[in-house]
Amino acid sequence: MKLLIALLLLPSMQALAADKPAPYGTNTISIPGFRTYVASGYVPAEQNINLLKEMKDKATGLRLVAFDISKNNVAMLMCRMSFPVYGPGKTPFASLLEAAANLELAESGLAAPDAPRAQATLEEFDFSSFGGGKWTMRATLTVQGKEPLTVKYVHPYSVSGGAVAGCTDVTNAMVPAIESFLHTLYADARFLDLMQYAP
Repeated sequence: MKLLIALLLLPSMQALAADKPAPYGTNTISIPGFRTYVASGYVPAEQNINLLKEMKDKATGLRLVAFDISKNNVAMLMCRMSFPVYGPGKTPFASLLEAAANLELAESGLAAPDAPRAQATLEEFDFSSFGGGKWTMRATLTVQGKEPLTVKYVHPYSVSGGAVAGCTDVTNAMVPAIESFLHTLYADARFLDLMQYAP
């Protein structure tokens, strides 16, 4: 079925795909007349790990996060109305943010694998590839008995004019945008209070 849809879309996509050669590398899978963009894998960001480690004197332990995968857990966004953009490994976006945050929380030494979880909802995960490029992410963390924490972050990036190059820029900016979103979350003064627990 997916192949049939791809074949049906080929005529309308060939003109867009032909404007520039496909960039070489892991971020683009190229099929003549059709392109799919897949972001590179997420690696815990050093600035995020360092920020979390600064909390060690203030917290005995932090929770992990569990995103509600029944809401906004799509795996693909369309770029320039023609090209699919996926996260690393085509992982759905809420699951991707959950894994990224938990990797950093565990690597910082502040969260154990059996730590309790803060419930999270991904409310916005989208980008603009026209004019000034930007990724926009918004999520809410909830722990029973505490005030929910909602964080929104807009990550600007340079975007090229052509469709193929522009969608490559979108894809390349996804992981840095996630890193910066999580840094903004950790830096919020309410994060430590919400996530702290006594093991």
